[in-house]
Amino acid sequence: MFIYPVYLLNLVLILIIFRINKLTNDGNRYFLAYLNLHFIFQLITTLNISFFNIFGFSLPVVLVSIGRVLAFVFFLLFMVSLVKSKKASLNFLYFIPCLILILVNHLNGSEKKVTNFITNNITSENILGFNTTDFIGKDDLFIVCCLNGILFTSLIFYNYFRILNAKEASNKLKKNISDFVIKYYALITITMFSTLILVGFYLVGFNFPLLIGFLKILSIITLLILVINPSILKKLSSINNIKQIDEGLEDVFKKIKILFSNSDGYLNPNYIISNISVETGYRNEIVRDSIKKNANMSVPLFINSYRVDHACKLIEKGYLDNFSMEALAEKSGFKSQENFNRVFKILKSCTPSDYYKSHNKV
Repeated sequence: MFIYPVYLLNLVLILIIFRINKLTNDGNRYFLAYLNLHFIFQLITTLNISFFNIFGFSLPVVLVSIGRVLAFVFFLLFMVSLVKSKKASLNFLYFIPCLILILVNHLNGSEKKVTNFITNNITSENILGFNTTDFIGKDDLFIVCCLNGILFTSLIFYNYFRILNAKEASNKLKKNISDFVIKYYALITITMFSTLILVGFYLVGFNFPLLIGFLKILSIITLLILVINPSILKKLSSINNIKQIDEGLEDVFKKIKILFSNSDGYLNPNYIISNISVETGYRNEIVRDSIKKNANMSVPLFINSYRVDHACKLIEKGYLDNFSMEALAEKSGFKSQENFNRVFKILKSCTPSDYYKSHNKV
């Protein structure tokens, strides 16, 4: 009776994994690879249900729990990669919840428990991968499973809202991510918490077999949406460092140019990237990336280009007729005349003196 829905889940997940592989390219691999791993661990869970129904064998509940955590981890890394616009690092911190599950499972197996609420005579039921009887004597393990669900869901939605509030992210990028989160992750979150709540009811002796059927239908519908509406994944795959991220960086660069046009803060010799960041509201790395992408300059050279332009205007107005070259350098925001001469030569292909002589000839 329970085999056919699981078989359908397996098929749908395989189709999704295949589709993501097909949509993956060099521009989106930095986040789609993590999304694919998320669905692979979802598939491991559904395969475990299939083995239980066919052979009466299933993985230990601690391994099922770890698989669920890894599915969370890779979805979180998927979101963090989108926030950073580059591949997120998989470090040791992400595996701490798995280690805690192993430790708690060992302690509960040694009859060392903090909580004790699970009754011994409970109905054996497989609820989307969790066998209720496997939790007998492992009360704390179930609590940790619930806490992990709350923790990772909070982190994932936190990063989602970071993307929505990011000034450097284009509206198209935000819309594509929102479509995916609303149409997939929001529903899968409802399914996940409903599963934990239903397992909890079974563990304390309350049985709701009809709700199990409803959960299976909900999980199938959630995944089928990605198959029936392939544009969701296709739009998601169109997010890449070359296109939509650059659109956002171009908007940032326009605001930086407006800042420099309306303010002469760059004439302060101590004016650096952090000043631009504070005045525009963008992070240092976003400022750096936007200037590098759109002006093909480092931030210091970009700031100095405005200082040199200011010096040229002063020269054209006859500043050097009354003041020294050293005074011109200081007036333009340079700490030394040597640095002024060097940067001027790089940007104008001539020295300040040559520029002055050329202007006087005119």
